[in-house]
Amino acid sequence: ADTRTMRTADTRRDRRGARAPAAIVLAAGASSRMGQAKALLRWRGESFLRRTIWLAEQAGCAPIVVVEGAAALPAEELGGAALARNETWSNGQFSSLRCGLAWLARHATPEHGALVLTVDRPHVRADTVRELLAAHRRAPRGIYQPAHAGRRGHPILFPSFLRTVLLALPAHGDNSPRVLFRLPEVGALRRSVAVDDPAVLENIDTPDDYRRLLARDGDGDR
Repeated sequence: ADTRTMRTADTRRDRRGARAPAAIVLAAGASSRMGQAKALLRWRGESFLRRTIWLAEQAGCAPIVVVEGAAALPAEELGGAALARNETWSNGQFSSLRCGLAWLARHATPEHGALVLTVDRPHVRADTVRELLAAHRRAPRGIYQPAHAGRRGHPILFPSFLRTVLLALPAHGDNSPRVLFRLPEVGALRRSVAVDDPAVLENIDTPDDYRRLLARDGDGDR
């Protein structure tokens, strides 16, 4: 992975002294169903990408790395985030997760967990992310997913020690989150955090999805 923007590991800790997790923003896909780069779509006055980075920032995550692939992302949308390029983005989302985890292996400490956000859910509530981090602080060895109406969604917070497990998995093949959670060493750690936030289940994939998002809540505060 080619990293154009590099930052050293952040030493940020919460008030209990625990290291805040890093964040990986997955933005490498071709957005073929949307017909244009989802990362650069606008919502509430900013791009999907900038909003997703903000979600990680406001929760205290650091460092933050954005994984690009099919298209280069403009530097002005990154804010304080670093950038890693996934040259094998066409292999699927897991290849981008590996790219982000490999960046953390080089630039973060072994203590850093990883909050993984997809760029097509900009409307996830800030409180949802904060609740995931609160659960992580209470029991740092779990994998935390938000759950709405009994269904798990995104983002996902992985504990620090799983980084080496995930990086050791084959780079090719079906390693989607659903398959990953079938691995005994991964699935046994899965925990749900109940949230009142339907956005955790709604990815914005098509022009119709985008129109519905704008019609429903395109205005207002973060």
